[in-house]
Formats: sequence, structure tokens, C-alpha cells
Amino acid sequence: LGAPLLAMGLVERSKRFGAVLASMRDAGLIEGWRDELQPVVASFGQSPCLLVERAAVPYLGVQSFATHVNGFRREGKDVLLWVARRAKTKATYAGRLDQMVAGGQPVDLSLQENVEKECVEEAAMTPQLVASCVRQSGVVSYRYAARKGLSTKTLFMYDAELPADFVPRNTDGEVDSFELLNAEAVLDSFRSNPELWKPNSALVMLSFCMRHGVMRVDNEPDYIQLAARLHTIF
Repeated sequence: LGAPLLAMGLVERSKRFGAVLASMRDAGLIEGWRDELQPVVASFGQSPCLLVERAAVPYLGVQSFATHVNGFRREGKDVLLWVARRAKTKATYAGRLDQMVAGGQPVDLSLQENVEKECVEEAAMTPQLVASCVRQSGVVSYRYAARKGLSTKTLFMYDAELPADFVPRNTDGEVDSFELLNAEAVLDSFRSNPELWKPNSALVMLSFCMRHGVMRVDNEPDYIQLAARLHTIF
């Protein structure tokens, strides 16, 4: 950032920078505008130097954050996962498979507030159910070159062990359907047909399968390498 921008306060600096991004959008240089601000930080929890439109993040190559919730239940020795199919109207990865609940981390909510909001909107969970069964379970982080620029993300993972009578129901139009699948079938799905999945959601599913003993050293020869590649230090 140049000296004049750095001398401004966060709100004014972000407004000026946002005007540049909006002009790029109008020129067709930024796709999928969402009118949702995300912080520009070196690491999570730091004070942001800018607030930028979410759609511009990969073009800038800055780090972004999201929350992903795997909803599951147990039947005997089997682990069953609720898998969402993204709405065909989504700006990215329309129609692909996803976590039961997932969403970008906005600037004005805490992680817990965002998880509750997304669980209510995307799966019709009550706040009471969220509080009783959703637990943070780790992070996945990655960086790769993408068509729009550089995707640099940290995903905060959550597990939600749900009651047998709970059936998710989408209320915000971002999910077309839910399907309850055996975790073994989920693992086979992204091994044999990875194109069916939103890529980063497959990583979160992979972590779940490792942590719950579905994928193990004795049934996956690349287990150690896969586990290591779920975490990139920026």
C-alpha cells in the first residue's frame, strides 16, 4: 500500500481501495461480486490493513478464511455424513458436493457467530442444537495458483454429531439437496470422482475421514503425505 493510503483510517482506506475494485468489476475484470467484505491480514485475528470485497480476494492473492461444518451421526460402527449439493445458481462450483454447512468468514462476525449463522441458514439447525453438538475440530490451509489469481485459504473445521431424527433443510437457497452417505462411500467418491466435489470441501472431508478412522495408515499408502499436505504455513 502506498503512503497516502496507509495514512488514512481503515474505513476510508478500504473505501478508496474498494472504488478501484468496483471499477475493475465494471470493466469485467473481477467476477462473482458478492457485496461482502473480508479482512486483509497476515494471520487470523490480526487487525486488518484493508477490508476488501470477497470476490476480489483471489485476484489480490491475500489470505481468506472460512468455516466448514461436517454433520454426521453414528449407526453402530458406521459413520454417516450429511453431504450437501451446492445450488446450481452458486457463483463458484455450482452443483458440486460440499459440507453440510460452509461459508466464508465475514469481517463483522466471530468464528462462533458465523458458524451459528451458517448452520441456521444452510441446514435449519436451531441455535440450541448448534451449541450442543458443533465442536471445532481443526484447520486445513492451502495455497495454489488459480484462474483468478492465487487462492490462499485457512478453513476452520467443525464436527457436528447430530441426533438421528435431524434432517438438514436449506433456507438460504445455496444448497439444492442433502444426502446421508456412509463415510466409506464419501471417501470412495472423492478418490474415484474428485470432480464431483468442491475442491476445498474434499480436503475437509479427507481430514474428517482421517480423524474418525475411516482413512487409516493401513488402508491408504499415502496417508502420511496426505496428512502433511492438509496444512500449509504462510
